This record gives sequence, structure tokens and C-alpha cells, in this order.
Amino acid sequence: MKKTQLLTKAQIEDLLIEWNIYSESQQKPILEEFHRNYQGDYVQNDFLQFLRKKLEIDGYSKKIGIT
Repeated sequence: MKKTQLLTKAQIEDLLIEWNIYSESQQKPILEEFHRNYQGDYVQNDFLQFLRKKLEIDGYSKKIGIT
């Protein structure tokens, strides 16, 4: 099993800023997909990792130097 890389504080802040740009109607299907894939127990990092992939934020984080 591949170990997920923990996000830095700067990456988390940037990811949450990006997430908050999305409207409620845009967030809803993303949240539904997360809940379909992560039924039962999950932690905040699971959601952050899901968002990281869904919002394709890695390239941007590398570009601005917060990786």
C-alpha cells in the first residue's frame, strides 16, 4: 500500500482557499463522491488527500514552491 504524503501547513491553507472558491453547487458532487469512496471511518487527512487529487493542486503547489 502506498503511503500518502502529509500536506504541509502551507499546502493545506492553499488547498482550503482553492476549495472555498468553489460554489456550494460545485462542492456538493465532490463531497458526494468523497462519501461514496470513504464510507465509515476517515480522518481529516483522507479528505485533504482526496481534495488534493480532485482539485489537481499538486502542480500548482510545486510551481509556487510550497511542496
